[in-house]
Amino acid sequence: MLDPDISTTDALRLLSTPGLDDRCDRRGPGGWTRRGFLHANGAGVIGGAALGTLGEMLVPGDLRDAFAAAPIGPTDGILLTVMLYGGNDGLNTVIPYGNGLYYSQRGNIAVPAAQVLPIDGQVGLHPRLPYLKSLYDQGQVAVVQGVGYPNPDLSHFTSMATWMSARYGTGGATSGWIGRWLDGLSPAAAELAVATIDSSVALHLQGNQRRAVAISPHGDMFGSTSSAPELRMYAGLNNMASPAGRGQWHDMFASTMKTQIAMAQRVAPVFVQSLPSAELVKKMTVAARLINADIGLRVVDVGLDGFDTHDGQPSRHPDLLGQIDAAIAAFYSTLSPTFRDRVTIMTMSEFGRTSYSNASNGTDHGTAGPMFVLGSQVRGGLYGQAPSLAVRDRWTRLQHTVDFRSVIGTVIDGWMGGGASTILGGTGENLGLFGAGPKPPASPVVVLPTAAASGFVPISPMRVFDTRDGTGGRRGPLGTSETWRFPLTGRFGIPADAVAVAINVTAADATKGTFVTVFPAGEARPFSSNLNPVPGAATPNLVIARVGVGGSIELYNNDGAVNLIGDVVGWFTPASNVGLQPLSSVRVGDTRDGTGGALGAVGPGQWIDVQVVGVGGVPNGTTAVALNVTATEPSAASYLTVWPSGQPRPLASSLNMGPGQTVANMVLAQVGTNGKVSVFNSAGSSHVVLDVLSAFTPGAGSRFVTVSPVRVLDTRVG
Repeated sequence: MLDPDISTTDALRLLSTPGLDDRCDRRGPGGWTRRGFLHANGAGVIGGAALGTLGEMLVPGDLRDAFAAAPIGPTDGILLTVMLYGGNDGLNTVIPYGNGLYYSQRGNIAVPAAQVLPIDGQVGLHPRLPYLKSLYDQGQVAVVQGVGYPNPDLSHFTSMATWMSARYGTGGATSGWIGRWLDGLSPAAAELAVATIDSSVALHLQGNQRRAVAISPHGDMFGSTSSAPELRMYAGLNNMASPAGRGQWHDMFASTMKTQIAMAQRVAPVFVQSLPSAELVKKMTVAARLINADIGLRVVDVGLDGFDTHDGQPSRHPDLLGQIDAAIAAFYSTLSPTFRDRVTIMTMSEFGRTSYSNASNGTDHGTAGPMFVLGSQVRGGLYGQAPSLAVRDRWTRLQHTVDFRSVIGTVIDGWMGGGASTILGGTGENLGLFGAGPKPPASPVVVLPTAAASGFVPISPMRVFDTRDGTGGRRGPLGTSETWRFPLTGRFGIPADAVAVAINVTAADATKGTFVTVFPAGEARPFSSNLNPVPGAATPNLVIARVGVGGSIELYNNDGAVNLIGDVVGWFTPASNVGLQPLSSVRVGDTRDGTGGALGAVGPGQWIDVQVVGVGGVPNGTTAVALNVTATEPSAASYLTVWPSGQPRPLASSLNMGPGQTVANMVLAQVGTNGKVSVFNSAGSSHVVLDVLSAFTPGAGSRFVTVSPVRVLDTRVG
């Protein structure tokens, strides 16, 4: 008889099978199956995904051709399921901070209202979920409240089996809903359609004819280690792989062994160095790389245990939620923009927790809880009703308001191609979670060749676009998720061989907090931001933008509407011999104390001239300088313009500030008459501070090599 108090770990073990199953997979070269190849070389696929698809991996000859599965269709949806094992406490995840019963029933573990990330006046998200909240604010998260099922069972095993099977009606759980979905695919489409980032395959991934393949997130496959004895062993096995006249099976096995060792040794360092240590963050990074590889995956499953918080919940549960938040951020930072509109994430847990806390600063097995459905095509918002907290006593469980099979069915029908009633054995409510189906990439993505090392050509700032008045050909702000292509080379005096432009981009009139990304035209949009506008403020930033297809750049706005203004201050071209000479930062101007010759705030419509050549190590012959320019103590909303002294003041802004703000921006400024730059203030009065960072000088040794934006540091996700 099954122990009703079975642990989460034991329940999951009983509901899982070993990861590799070749029963229904055709054999390929060397006796391998495609699923077996992916399983054994999971780290190879994962490590190489950043380089391209599986077909581009370092797999010799016929193995590469045989095991490179067909990519998914352009409108095929991809689902990432995130299993929260142990029973996630929904009330401390989606927090009813506006309900006094929440605080009276669980005062020792309740999250203070002041810390909640509010969704509305009644509910909000846990403070360890800031990235998820940012996606919610962008309309990309559906929060389904009060999810459960009739006659709930409080055993991990039984409830987990119910969720994994997801069948309406009664009867034993012998297959899972994702597995039955997999059963319905054609043999070619099903071969690598479902994978779990784990060592075993749980029930929800097992069908009646097919099941998922398991891929280790650790890269611990045979051949990846590098100690001296193991290297000698690998060398011996490689030597054995030569045809020895011992028969077909010997030669096939030996050849396959050699292939795996070569693969493991080539990719293991990439795998080890490129993954974070946190369990779920690692798994979801691996999941994103597998999706990027485009090897036919339609469903990827990951899981995180530890949610059975009977004690110590105030310290344990926030860390688990923080890992979920970091993992989602890591997933999206790794996911190629090619797939951004083709992936939906769904979270599940076998049950919630009691509304009352216990004496051990924890909660006990409960019932109804929330589910999250995330994605760019999700119609974000609150769904269902939060369960009532007006329970009879501490052991009365919450009543669900949404059947979990309605959520799963909506995802199957709205995202995975349909057939929910057949897969689930019944029909539930369609919750309408999707605003649109999966979207293919808007245009073919290119990879630009490596740009030549280049020198800088500085100019007086030149306005090339302003969506407020139509300068540059566009009048009107960029909308939500809109990308605008703007050609630069061959116009405005910018030569055709320019590889990058230095352009000060200013965002104005933002209707929401958003971010703007500038990137080479034709390339996939990177996961990076160049400026972060907020309503009520003009936000500038200097961008060194590589030009792409057609000599163009692309500008992307994430949310709301925002006007963009662009002022070019120079470009980089192989024809220029002006190199970069780095300097120690030196203050060359400060109107607060008279450094640089000007003392006192710069008034409205006034400007100052600041000597830069010959100061702070800037050599004679310098044509431009990199300055950090700061406005401080402004009395009114205004902007500063930095331009070469002795030339007409251009219509351009170098930075924008509001009353009382201190605002800084990097400025690449052409040097004017007598080695000076001029700084103009538009309105009110403001102190100005200038620090020189480097000089652009003919013959200087350092040349510029432009690259496409790549995020290399984010302390939010490690």
